[in-house]
Formats: sequence, C-alpha cells, structure tokens
Amino acid sequence: MSTLLISSCNDPAQQTQPNVYYDVLSYVEGQITDLSTQKPLISKTVAINEKRNQQTTRDINWTRELELFTQADINKPALRSSYQITRPDSLTYQYTLKNSEERLTVRSLTVRLDSTTHKPNRIDAVLQTKNPLYSSERRLSLDSGPGVNTGWGIRHYTVSGFQKLPYFDKNEFLVDGRVQ
Repeated sequence: MSTLLISSCNDPAQQTQPNVYYDVLSYVEGQITDLSTQKPLISKTVAINEKRNQQTTRDINWTRELELFTQADINKPALRSSYQITRPDSLTYQYTLKNSEERLTVRSLTVRLDSTTHKPNRIDAVLQTKNPLYSSERRLSLDSGPGVNTGWGIRHYTVSGFQKLPYFDKNEFLVDGRVQ
C-alpha cells in the first residue's frame, strides 16, 4: 500500500501569519471604498513639468487615484525581512529598505498614527524604479483626519516625482488633492 502525499503552495499557515509592517493597504483600500461612496468635492492640481491644471470635482476614480498608495504595501510574505524597522516614538512606524534589497520599488515608508484614534494621520512613501530603460521616483504623502460630517479619512494627498527615459528629458509631475 502506498501513501499519496499532496502538497500545496498555498500553505494556510503562511496566509494567517500576522503582518510584520503596518497594514497600509487595508487602510487605503478602506479609504477608496469610503471616498467612492461619499464622492466628496476635491480640489485637485495636476502638473507635468511647467504645465499646471487645477480643477474641483466629485468625479474621481479613487482606485486609480490612490493606486500608488496601494503599491506602497510592503506586507507581502517575500518582503518580511526586507526593511529596517524604526520606532522613533509609540505613534510612528518607519520602514527603510535594507541595502541588500536594491531591486525593490518601495524604498521607505513612514506611518504616523493619531494619538487619540490610533488611525493613520500621515503616510509617506518613496518608490523608485531604475533599470537600463527607465528610471522614476515617486514621493507619496497622505494626510488623514476627522471630517466635518464624514468621520476619519483622507483630507490631503500628494504624489510628486519624475520619470526619465534615456535620450529624453526628465519629466517631473505633481498631483495634489484636497478634500473640501
């Protein structure tokens, strides 16, 4: 009689391991859901190099608008030991990419919690990509706080940085959004 052993790559123990880093992804996904439902008025500035465009709108695809913030998620099993963790105080989490992990995009992530609610008050991240064909840097900042009638949520966000292709000028960009 032989025994058949079946193994799976989806190890349930692996999936239930607690997060090593602050769960930015869940917070941002929750905000995407809330903002998509509430449709708040947003004052938004978009700049590419010297061209600026400003608008006030309720018509925003929040999944796309906050996509880079979801990409700043570092709570993946493969990244469990990729970042140096610093706690300057009880409300701040700082994660810095270790030198041995240069291939990763998220270079740093800082989460500052509100002292009363213990929800994220500010999230900052730096994402970099560099290869022979392309280089870019994106600096992300997300400020949250209490709203007039909406509870805790995003009040201001910025994405700034550059993209550079060989033989072309560097393109700088800025997206700055404020919840009215």
